[in-house]
Amino acid sequence: MPGGRRDAEIGAARAAPPRSPGPRRRRPWRSRYKGTVRRGSHRLRRGRTNVAAWDRPQPAGGHVTRSDPLAAEIGRLWRLLGDVVEEQAGPDLRRLVERTRRRTVRARAGDAVARRALERELDKLGAERAELVIRVFLLHFRLANLAEERHRVRVLEQRGRRSVDGAKDDTLAGVIRALRADGRFPADPASAATAVRGLRIHPVLTAHPTEARRRTALMALGRVARILEARDDPRLPPAAARTLDDRLREELVILWRTAEARSSVPSPLDEVRTALVFFDATLYSLVPAVQRTLQAALGLDSADLPAILRWGSWIGGDRDGHPGVTAEVTEHAARIAADHVLRGHEAVATRLMQTIAAVVPPDELDRALTARLIDDAETLPALDSTLRRRFPDEPYRRRFGAIAERLRRTRHHLTGDAGPTTGRYGAAKELVAELLEIQRSLVGAGLGRVAKGSVQDFRWQVETFGFHLAELEVRQHAEVHRAAIEAVRDGGAEDHEVAPDVTLAEVLDTFRAIARIRSRFGPRAAGRVVVSFTERSSDATDVLELAGRAIGADGAAEIDVVPLFESAVSLRAAGAVLEAILADARYRTHLRGRGDRQEVMLGYSDSNKESGFVAANWLLYGAQAALARVADAHGIELTLFHGRGGTVGRGGGRLDRAILGQPPGTVRGRLKVTEQGEVVAARYGNPAIALRHLELLAGAVLAADAAPVALPADAVGLMDRLADASSTAYRALVYDDPGFAGFFRRVTPIDVLAAMRLGSRPAARRAPEAELDDADVPIERLRAIPWGFAWAQARIELPGWYGLGSAIEAVTRDVGAAATARLAELYRTWPYFTAVLDHAELALARSDLGVGRRYAALANGQGDDARWAAIEAEHERSVRGLLELTGRSRLLEASPTIARQIELRNPDVDTLSELQVGRLVRLRALAANAADQPELERLVRLTVSGVAAGLQVTG
Repeated sequence: MPGGRRDAEIGAARAAPPRSPGPRRRRPWRSRYKGTVRRGSHRLRRGRTNVAAWDRPQPAGGHVTRSDPLAAEIGRLWRLLGDVVEEQAGPDLRRLVERTRRRTVRARAGDAVARRALERELDKLGAERAELVIRVFLLHFRLANLAEERHRVRVLEQRGRRSVDGAKDDTLAGVIRALRADGRFPADPASAATAVRGLRIHPVLTAHPTEARRRTALMALGRVARILEARDDPRLPPAAARTLDDRLREELVILWRTAEARSSVPSPLDEVRTALVFFDATLYSLVPAVQRTLQAALGLDSADLPAILRWGSWIGGDRDGHPGVTAEVTEHAARIAADHVLRGHEAVATRLMQTIAAVVPPDELDRALTARLIDDAETLPALDSTLRRRFPDEPYRRRFGAIAERLRRTRHHLTGDAGPTTGRYGAAKELVAELLEIQRSLVGAGLGRVAKGSVQDFRWQVETFGFHLAELEVRQHAEVHRAAIEAVRDGGAEDHEVAPDVTLAEVLDTFRAIARIRSRFGPRAAGRVVVSFTERSSDATDVLELAGRAIGADGAAEIDVVPLFESAVSLRAAGAVLEAILADARYRTHLRGRGDRQEVMLGYSDSNKESGFVAANWLLYGAQAALARVADAHGIELTLFHGRGGTVGRGGGRLDRAILGQPPGTVRGRLKVTEQGEVVAARYGNPAIALRHLELLAGAVLAADAAPVALPADAVGLMDRLADASSTAYRALVYDDPGFAGFFRRVTPIDVLAAMRLGSRPAARRAPEAELDDADVPIERLRAIPWGFAWAQARIELPGWYGLGSAIEAVTRDVGAAATARLAELYRTWPYFTAVLDHAELALARSDLGVGRRYAALANGQGDDARWAAIEAEHERSVRGLLELTGRSRLLEASPTIARQIELRNPDVDTLSELQVGRLVRLRALAANAADQPELERLVRLTVSGVAAGLQVTG
């Protein structure tokens, strides 16, 4: 859990004694974040720079002044970084970076001379010098991201202080207050408790290869973030501030010397350990804060509020196209997670032993607690003797001391660590029961505040995480199950290969692993089997037959089958396929045994790659509505599981707005969604931001159920037209043109991304009949993640908007201006359409076709000029059409903070993009196995990490 020597030093810095100042710095490293950014100005003044875009509508500028705490913090970090760079690499590198930044800013302002000078200087840099420049900008973006994160926290704290209850309209308290004012949510506590009893927020962490940072770097950045938090205290004495700055310089030196690229491909278990950085640092301690926020918003007693969070994980369980995830890996992943959560529980129990020092005479103790203390003495005699000697009249300290020891012994048993196991817990529910006993005893002893305070917090944590931390879900491709069931029915041997590198034995062993995990860590530790590319009812029923073969009928009865619909064809047929699944008598009997609960997953990535942004979003809306109708007809409790990614093209964006845009009757108090790659760090890296994110989700879920917005009657026809026209335009570019696949590989760094060690999963699904070279894989078989990542690196983000402009033009042309006016009205009144256009606007604003042209110049195939011209024209149409429907004059006019962040970052990202383009040209011109190849590949990989950090977008 969080803490340790470094945190102690950060805390101690506040009380540090004065010291004599060190030698004066020679020259501050000038920060471009100083001064003012003014819209429409092309003058460049000392300390005042315009960062207008090259060839796209300029977003809102905003102002950056010396009184702006964000600008001040970024500037301060830039100067500290400059000090470290000069110390570690010399003043020449510092001057080179400053010169590069000035030229990039001028180039963005339209200075062709500066642009040519920039290109020449970056092109002539040797490999060693180029690497240093890249690393400066990469580290700068890492620090800027932390500064922006800290600024968000600062803003949230200021909002909380501006009113008594700290409620803004979209806070949980604000949402509930508004719903109550409209009579849509009960005001009395008892009815409110009933209304939220089924509320579930269920994030699922996945290990897709979009997180471009190593675990070592994540932990170092976490230490920097804690220093920045401590440094932000306005009461900090000057001496303490200097001490923290010294600590910060130390961490920057460590980061500067830390290798950015991994030395080897991460294993699935490496990815498990990386994800657990967030559980340890944020998510474990976040649970009580989420519960308290909901409790305050509802006005409930804590005892009336069940734990609303559940966590899931695919990391170590997702074997779709990943032969490295085996049954053995899955079981190992479960052990690692259990080790972390049990250590967390043990730490809390130890802390409660140290703090609940209430003296209660033995004759005043209730019977249940007395009996439990007697049991502790019999089970743990040596410990009991020690605790009695230390705390003779403090029964709660003795009780929590015994709980901590029992948790330690439970950990030994579950993870196989050496140590005693006598007295261990058999299941998490035993610990929950003990905490309830302690709460009742505390209330009886007049210590109700303690019972409803820290002990209740601990109980919520145990109810949320159990002894497993997160449910480990298994995902496998339907084709693998089809081949496996065919082999079983044909009496095939278990060494029969049912997919490349996947045997029948491995498929069956997966079910055996699930059974062992459930038996060892609890029924919530595993059990869901997600079937990707579900197309027919047998894709669900086959899972139960395979499970029965592997673990018997009783074991199969504990399996929850989750069909995943992700292609355009399967989304259109989702309702009919679910109807056929529920019509199967054996499956329906199985489902009754599971409480008539069915989960269905919807994929946002492949449908977008296949059909384009607008069409995919409309397909998903229709699929959700159809699935809900089928479930209602069969009396089934349906939970929709949303497979969203980080980029707009993969379902990214404001999740709370997307929830409000779901079809009426499809939320029902339950949200389950994947959190992938860099999204995990962005949403859960900082406790305050994580709390805000989960608060927004809970509020959106409650609002979507209490105040649903019906599908407007005339919207279906308009959306059908938009979807058809957008898909036609998108597929004409991407699939109907046989030369587009080659264009895509030439204009993006997909060849480098396929070889990068970002994740353990291959970049493409392997064809069953042959090995496929990632560089030559057809777009149809390329995974949606590297597809989106490649376009983001080229600064185009095509999957998030292409086809929108053509669709708006087509509807206006075919239906008339009245249709355009109606679409504008739908944007204002229909949450679904609002979310779609807002997400497209973000993707358009982050696309920079001025930089994209540098990548387009890499494409020299026949017809490539026409392909790029089509992209530029569609971007222009999309911006024009979107602004017409939203009534705005420029992109992100309604989101000036995001617009300003993009403007301020773009010049520095341009430097990395220019270096990436130049090195891609050299790399692709090399003969196979040339001596320079490894060096150039390493440089391009570094630029990929830098651009990803600068844009805060990967896949």
